[in-house]
Order: sequence, then structure tokens, then C-alpha cells
Amino acid sequence: MATVTPLSRNRTVETTQECGPREVGDAAHYSCRATPHTGLPHRHSATRMRTESRLLQMFVAVADALSFTRAADALHVAQPWLSAQIRKLERQLGFELFIRDSRRVALSEQGAALLAPARAVMQALDAFNAGALLLRRQQEWPLLRIGLPPYSHLFAERVVLLERFAQIHPRLRIETVVGWSPELVEKVADEKLDMAFVVGEVIDPALEYRVVAQSSCELLCRRDDPLAQLDVVSDRDLHDRTVLVFERALNPPLYDQLFNGPKRAGAVLRVDHEMMSDLWLEHILANRALGLNFIRRPPAQLQEQLCARPLIDQRPVLLRLARRRGTPHPATELCWRMALAFEGIADAG
Repeated sequence: MATVTPLSRNRTVETTQECGPREVGDAAHYSCRATPHTGLPHRHSATRMRTESRLLQMFVAVADALSFTRAADALHVAQPWLSAQIRKLERQLGFELFIRDSRRVALSEQGAALLAPARAVMQALDAFNAGALLLRRQQEWPLLRIGLPPYSHLFAERVVLLERFAQIHPRLRIETVVGWSPELVEKVADEKLDMAFVVGEVIDPALEYRVVAQSSCELLCRRDDPLAQLDVVSDRDLHDRTVLVFERALNPPLYDQLFNGPKRAGAVLRVDHEMMSDLWLEHILANRALGLNFIRRPPAQLQEQLCARPLIDQRPVLLRLARRRGTPHPATELCWRMALAFEGIADAG
């Protein structure tokens, strides 16, 4: 409590009330005395104490490490400078926080008493900063990073969904990253991507999924192939036939879904690095091999030479939209809501 006390006829000076407990019987009372304010900070004045959060962070670091050297390394500062900052804090408080000798550093009684409140302050600051960052992101139009599998543009639903989203939110920046589905799922889980379209049963429990599209599987063969005479083809019809496949490491769940049945039926699996491309279709024609297809449509110049037949033992291949569970990225939430309302989108589960 500040008062103004006259020093002479023409001069006044501000004073500060310093209060302290005074024992009277069984009750604790407080007595105050006025002291002149000289213009310099009074180190014992509670009304003028302003502790910097950075100093509290240093105090907690030293208390955790019980070593100025280790704490300085953790904070990426010089040890002498850290020691000077702790001395500064101790001068502000009016007592020592640490007991120092040549062999060890330990918390003083006062330091031990203040450690928990100091931690609470740091946690509150972290929560404040996180909340402020979230509010700022909600006000901005941030970058939305979306993963796309190769040939996902052949799913018409995926193309239309992204085009509509970009039209409705023209200020939103969209960055696309192309990769195989397991790699994209990993990047979404690691927060390197915000969302991803994935093909096949590539499931991570840290993510949630919505089915955007599905496509039935069919067999591609030459028109003069005996299988072209069938209305539908089963796995057992592929016995002793060469089936072109992609490398399993690229997408193990999709590989197993497409090729495990034919393999059990006795098909010969041969890796073709040009899967789904025009060159892959030419390999089918040139080598009398077979292709399992779920999305690729032959170009006009090859349609007369190729024949497609439904595969009755194959489940449809699903295209899903994936995002992390929990508090969503604002732009991710906008895209997710559009996906839920998109015509033809089905819930995965």
C-alpha cells in the first residue's frame, strides 16, 4: 500500500507499506511500517515483485537436473549465464533457491517449497500458448497437406471431391503429396500430412477413415485368350496362368487382397514395375499374361485387343479418406465434413 509522506515543506516522497506477521497470543496479526521509496526496486517488496517466466523455466530446469551444467545443456545456454540468471531470481525473491557447494547442488527449503508452483506456472503458460496457437490457426487459412496414391485420379469421386473443395474454399492452400498408401498413412499419423486418400485395407488405429469410393475387380486378358470366353472368372480359373503383380512392399494389404487368392489357386505371380500404366497393358498383350484390375480402363487404341471379365472371388477395392483422431486441423475438418456429405460416400464402419 503506497502513501505519500512529506519530507520538508516543498518535497514529498512515495513510501511503500511493508507488512509482516506479528504474533499476538494464539492469533497471527500483521503489522506495517512505512519505508521511503528511493526509486530503486526493493528486493523484499511483495507488491513490486515481477518474476519473469524465463527465470522460472531456468529454476525448474536446475531443480530437475540438480546441476547447473546439465540444466544449461538442456536449455542450450552457457552455464555461467544460467548461474547469473538464477542469482538474479534469488535477488528478486530475497532468498536462495539452491544450496551450492563444491560437490553438489541441492534445493533450499524455500526452493523446494516453490518448485511445485513454478511447475504449475510453466504448465499454465504452455496451455496458454497452445490455446493461442489454435485460435490463430482457426482465424487463418492454413496449408492443407493431402496425400494421394498413384492412379487415385482414376477414382472419379476423389477428383470431384477435391475440385469441389477447392472451389468452395479458394483461399485455402492445398499441397498434394503422391505416395503409396502405407507411406501416406504413416505420414498422417506422424503429422507430416493432414489427410490422405488410401487404397486398400491400410488401417492405423491412430487414424479415422471414411470410404470415398469403391471399385470392383476384374481380369484383363487378350480377346483371343480362353478366359475371354467366360462370363465371370474365379481364382481357380487362374491355375498355371501368369498374373502380373506389383511389389508387395509397396502396399501389402492391397497386394494380399488382390493376389493371395490367385496364388493359392496355383497362379504364377510375376512382378511388373509398370502396373496400371499403358506399358502394363502392352505387357498383357505381348506376353499373354493376365492382369488384375480395379480402376484402370484401357485406352481406346487397346480396347479392341483387350477383354475385361469380373472376378467373382474378389472383394471391391476401397478408396478411403484418412485423418488423425482427436482435435482436428480446421481445414481438415472442412474437408472431412464435405466428404461425409459427398454423394456416393459410404461410412467404412
